[in-house]
Amino acid sequence: MKTYAELLEQYRDKFTLDNRINPQVGVTESSVSRAREMLSAARRSRVEEARVAELFTTSDIGFSVAHLSSAIAIPQLEEELKSLDGLAGQRTVKDLNPVVLRGVIGSAGFEGAGVDQYGAAAVIPEGTPFPIVEARSTEEAHFSSIVKRGVQFNVTVEALINDLLGELDRIPEEFQQIVFDSKYADILGALLQADQYLEAVTLPDGTTTLPNAPLSAQGLIAAAVALENREINGRKIGRVGTVNVVVPMGAARFLEYDLAQFGRVIAVQDGALTLSPDREIQALLPSLNIIESDRVTGTEWFMYPRPGTTRRPVLERLNLRGFESPEIRFRSDSGQILGGNVAGFRAGSFDADVSSLRLRFFGGAVLWDSVWVVRSKGTGTA
Repeated sequence: MKTYAELLEQYRDKFTLDNRINPQVGVTESSVSRAREMLSAARRSRVEEARVAELFTTSDIGFSVAHLSSAIAIPQLEEELKSLDGLAGQRTVKDLNPVVLRGVIGSAGFEGAGVDQYGAAAVIPEGTPFPIVEARSTEEAHFSSIVKRGVQFNVTVEALINDLLGELDRIPEEFQQIVFDSKYADILGALLQADQYLEAVTLPDGTTTLPNAPLSAQGLIAAAVALENREINGRKIGRVGTVNVVVPMGAARFLEYDLAQFGRVIAVQDGALTLSPDREIQALLPSLNIIESDRVTGTEWFMYPRPGTTRRPVLERLNLRGFESPEIRFRSDSGQILGGNVAGFRAGSFDADVSSLRLRFFGGAVLWDSVWVVRSKGTGTA
């Protein structure tokens, strides 16, 4: 994992993280620098720690701490979210309306005299006009959702006195984890909308599998065969080179063992018996990316093309344009005056020694077509 300093190197403007953070009124580079210095001093001195604990709920330092928390959390979050790229692609949308896959890539392509049934362009005889084609209508998602999420975290002066550094240090980490878990939940929520279950399939050796085949090497081959024979806009999907296989927690090890044993043949050499994999049989399997998920339970499992391996997108997480990064904001009775000016620690209300930090972010996910996902109950029954 990269250090915070290393992550900051990717930004030209380290105060706003290249406009990923919108500072609250009164927050400046100098005030954030001062807050950082005070927190650093609090780690070395009990006196300074008590001073920060008092000022956090009675002055404007909380606004700078909130900005500092964002500056710490966002780079680490963006690095951590890269781990989801193998699970789903990404798409930025302009608003909160249901998303649609626009353009030729989202439709059945062009139609008209200029293309044949396979989508190939017409041959143009010399001196003749080019035939006109039209893009077919766009296609709405089977499942789409982009929503606003958030939480509020209240900080009391008692909590700060008892555990100042623990309270403030955990804010970026906790908020970062909430955002990551929400993004992950969006993706799996979209995947779980898939409703095309694995049917009985005839394998290349002539045997027929049971519907909803159990998780096994043979079940994966059946799913691969089923997937390549499904149709989108009248065309078979065809062979997919790399797929994601999403399985329950703890199931990956057993599947990997079954894959290692599958198709082994006995070889005899100088009186010694050895087992070696049958490469021809194992070649029937696509390249596998096995993912364990606590959202998949029991005997269920899923197979779908890995992001980036198909022309049409399959599963994507959604970002809202202009709100790509989470926002951490601060509120304190003593920290801000109506009209936008920042109050000093002797000004403002003192009804309660409570300050609040609020996390807000937007996100969602979309499964563009359930045809892409082979879902199996793993029961061997319809």
